[in-house]
Amino acid sequence: MDTRKIIDLKDFRNKDNPSGHEILPPSGSPKRRFDERKWLILAMLLLVFICLMPTPEGLSKEGKYAIGLWVFVVVCFLTEAVPLPMTAMIIGSYQIIMGISAYQEVPRTFMDDTVVFIMGVLMMGAMLVKYNIHNKLAMYMLSISGTRISRVVPGMVAFCALSAGFITEHATVTIMLPIGVGIVSLSGGIKKVPNLGKLMMLAIAYGVIIGGVFTPSGGARNALMLSYLNSLGINMGYGQWILMAFPFTLLMIPLVSFWLLKLFKPEVSDLEEVLERIQQEIDADGPMTVRAKLALAIFLLVVAGWVLFSRQLGVGNIAMIGIVAATVLGLVDWSYLQQRTQWGVVLLYAGAISMGKMLVATGAAAWLAAQLLDAAAAIGVTMGLSLLAVTTAITAFTTSTMADGPTVALLGPVFIQAAELTGTSPSAIGVATSLGSALSYLLIIATPANAIVYGPGFLKASDFLRAGSLLFILSLTLIVVGLAGMWWHLLGVW
Repeated sequence: MDTRKIIDLKDFRNKDNPSGHEILPPSGSPKRRFDERKWLILAMLLLVFICLMPTPEGLSKEGKYAIGLWVFVVVCFLTEAVPLPMTAMIIGSYQIIMGISAYQEVPRTFMDDTVVFIMGVLMMGAMLVKYNIHNKLAMYMLSISGTRISRVVPGMVAFCALSAGFITEHATVTIMLPIGVGIVSLSGGIKKVPNLGKLMMLAIAYGVIIGGVFTPSGGARNALMLSYLNSLGINMGYGQWILMAFPFTLLMIPLVSFWLLKLFKPEVSDLEEVLERIQQEIDADGPMTVRAKLALAIFLLVVAGWVLFSRQLGVGNIAMIGIVAATVLGLVDWSYLQQRTQWGVVLLYAGAISMGKMLVATGAAAWLAAQLLDAAAAIGVTMGLSLLAVTTAITAFTTSTMADGPTVALLGPVFIQAAELTGTSPSAIGVATSLGSALSYLLIIATPANAIVYGPGFLKASDFLRAGSLLFILSLTLIVVGLAGMWWHLLGVW
């Protein structure tokens, strides 16, 4: 097995300084201290301002404190004012200090099936790498798409998008992450090809984002929305959902591919040499060993479990069952998993889950949504396409700081009720809300896919904002104008 170091973060961060010595102002200078802390100071000032301002009507004091933390965390996540895992720890401590939750309760909010899932996915990826299975998958994908980067990236985006609709976003990221990391490693490593590293990781994350919406099985948010619609007597079938949502995925595949290739121009234009090296490694390994076949079988069983039993058992529990089985069979040991798992990413997402629960429990999320709806009504947005545009935009912005499932759980019933009261199609509002909840391009915490591809260290938090801002606007426009404004009229949804 190839034991070369895949990434070296120190080298990556010093890529513009070959000497390896940091070029900084004198350590005690006020300018350096300010430059290092300016974003943290801004985040703290905003937090203090919100906490000291009078509590708005309809919002509890705890809700006001929750909004203050929410603003603080958004600034920290965008600017990396403090290490991101440390930001997650601040989330827990703040809730206790400000009296939002008791110290016995806060740790429980950090544990969620999604957190266990992310940990399991990172461990599962490490197991695939250990047995070189990711190289075999990469060979198969490259044999279909060809070796030109201009074709590989659209191929990755399309594969991720189409897979996410049927085998879930979770399983797709697990399959593709080791492939992306392996391509970067065999192209010279992250120090030599930093843009290629960003390109591979974002192609995976954004591919599953645009693909997880076009079927009801693509994500819990879709199934949740179907349940809400069915409870109102609106029977929407699996095929009807695909008919309404698939054009979004189909159109976004080339748009995402073109934008990422333009933004992160890769240092290599052809992966033919990478293909040869992958083939050499596969040939050197010889036929798959019994242990490798067992590892692959466990992975495939985990994927099947996600598809068939995730509602009953949870995606995190299924992933952990697979890891425990692999350990018991001696395919991996704890020391290996401990070294290859990015624990900071696990902690980061645990903090994000805790913050989402806090916003819901304190009523802060509902209050924010109500304010936005009131503002929309004040400018005459009360029904039809304009109401759909507002509700979809609210959902899209909300999902950047909360998981898509809780976002739909919180906003879905409110928006569907608003649609009924105003004579707007509940089906259109419902599907648009579910689509909007998937637009998690901007922040690492917005979706497990972003958190997982952030793990290898190829990306900065600002890369998501830089790459995702335009895609966010394009996607929102496509949903409102292209789908709701034209396509759904042709289908007779309105």
